Amino acid sequence: MADRPRLTPPVAATRTPKLKLPGGACDTHFHIYGPQAKFPLPPQRPYDTDDLPVEALLALHAKLGVSRGVIVQSMLHANTFEYLIDACARFPDRLRGVAMPAADVSDADLARMETAGIVAHRVAYRWSPTVDERLNARLVERGWHIQYWVRSEAEMLDWEPVMRRTKGPIVIDHMGWQDAGNGPDTKGFRAVLDLLASGHAYVKLSGPYRFSRAPGAPWADVLPFVRKLVATAPERLLWGTDWPHPDHHGVMPNDADFVDILAEWLPSEALRRQVLADNPARLFRF
Repeated sequence: MADRPRLTPPVAATRTPKLKLPGGACDTHFHIYGPQAKFPLPPQRPYDTDDLPVEALLALHAKLGVSRGVIVQSMLHANTFEYLIDACARFPDRLRGVAMPAADVSDADLARMETAGIVAHRVAYRWSPTVDERLNARLVERGWHIQYWVRSEAEMLDWEPVMRRTKGPIVIDHMGWQDAGNGPDTKGFRAVLDLLASGHAYVKLSGPYRFSRAPGAPWADVLPFVRKLVATAPERLLWGTDWPHPDHHGVMPNDADFVDILAEWLPSEALRRQVLADNPARLFRF
């Protein structure tokens, strides 16, 4: 596709954050791409991208003070997963993975993924509004958890029953991605809070620019959402940078912004230790 758009690369000169993260801090949501000479992207994809391999991600983490991370499969990869196995297997003490395998994935390939450190399956409304609950059940039986990605109130309400039926823990991406301009007292965000309060769901404090109407950090209209999540169940919250911000088409944020907003989002050291270190260690089996 000659006219396929190209993703804007992340800010290369990441500044040192003002906030020091706790030991064992985990970035639970980011993507990597390439090197494409070794791990080519599928020809039918919505975007092109520069190579942004695991080494670039680990250099970013060193700058931010992050000790561990969870690679989340991007839609740019379709159902391919060799790049994910490679990265997780090379850094077993630092990385885990969330994959998007096809429904006919073999048990042998699932076993290879598990050996490398892949622990979850991501389903995206954008990919398909129909959830393959048979595949979910197959993976949950193997010990995986299911991660759900929705992008509106309608999508959240459509999938809420499916999320409730899913066995084992589930994870909701990007705070549920409800339009911040509508505030947190909507049916869509109440559904996120109800799932969190039930003890069934974890929620990722990530991607504020995705649903904020603010032009940049600190994305002040997202703070009321964060406060309600923290008041509901801090023991089931996670945090992520969403690097390299593939759905962001405005001014690219500096990744240190995602660390420094935690001083307001999670205002005590004990709370930051819980959300950034303890919760992900338990869910992702570090």
